Amino acid sequence: MLSMRIVRAPLKDQEYRVILDEYNRMTEARIPMKEFVHWVNKSPAGKAWHAILETEEGKIVGHTSVFPFRTAFESGAITPAKSEFSMLHEDFRKEKVLGYEREGKPAFILLLDRLFRHCQEHGWSPIFASTNEKNQVFTRKVGLRPLEFPLWECLLILRPASASRLTPNINDWQRAGLFSAGLIQSIVWSAVPRILSKQEIAEVPIEKNGFPVESSRIAFFQDSESLHWRYLDGQYVRFEISADSGDYLIAKRGSPDKFLRVCQWKIGGRAKISGLLAAMAKQAQREKALGVRWAVYEGEAGAEELARQMRVAGFLVAKRTRIMMVHKKDERYLDKSLWKINDSLFSFDP
Repeated sequence: MLSMRIVRAPLKDQEYRVILDEYNRMTEARIPMKEFVHWVNKSPAGKAWHAILETEEGKIVGHTSVFPFRTAFESGAITPAKSEFSMLHEDFRKEKVLGYEREGKPAFILLLDRLFRHCQEHGWSPIFASTNEKNQVFTRKVGLRPLEFPLWECLLILRPASASRLTPNINDWQRAGLFSAGLIQSIVWSAVPRILSKQEIAEVPIEKNGFPVESSRIAFFQDSESLHWRYLDGQYVRFEISADSGDYLIAKRGSPDKFLRVCQWKIGGRAKISGLLAAMAKQAQREKALGVRWAVYEGEAGAEELARQMRVAGFLVAKRTRIMMVHKKDERYLDKSLWKINDSLFSFDP
């Protein structure tokens, strides 16, 4: 028999260690302890809530957490919150939970549902999550519903052999296509950054200042405190395209097994981005990254023009859809036009 408890961060150091070790094992993630504690403890909107499943001996075998975000939507009257770091040890998935023996629901569903209800009772809403398709059947059982956000996935491949081998969730012919396209891209773009470097693109501190507030939609990471929490020191780069225009781009730094990945950006009108693409390619080359990855979401100002310019510049550009799960408790948040979406919400990986 398992017992459940709901507790506000911070937890004990040993509890963090057990939870993270099991989460990393089950998901094959590589999240360091320092980062895990940072996400759940230091959001400007408040500390996370945790739901924990334990054996009779006090061993932690299940966990999920929800942490809140700051937004200017409706003058900051709402507190959106994201579900993260969920796990349940495979040996205990059929165990009953003390106090819920007659529920007839699996322990993991009880864990999620109870924590979501608890957070909603404390005024956190909307609750959302990102998950793969196979897990959507579970998230639906706790009230989450899918919102689909069409986008253009734009790729510049600088290390074709590694990119084709390391890119997940693609089949053999797609790997062959990535390699072939990347071979051409890597040759062409070996010289492009020098040719296009005339446009001045400045690298500035991530939290240099906040951005013009988006209040008509649920938008995140606009104030300096939120920027500092979201973008960990040394892991991200921010390019300022023009100090006068306020145009900028924030990207997760690349590595020999990862792309430099655009997380958040604002580029007005029909601004030419050739210099920005060159700056990102040069950054990726310095980091020996697989290349540059930029998901441009439909509905954003200038999105179609950005995708067009990248296609002209030789990027691979493909249409795909990002699915985000949003709790049905307040149906109004199931309107995707209320959300300002970019990859900053989906790249909490180390």
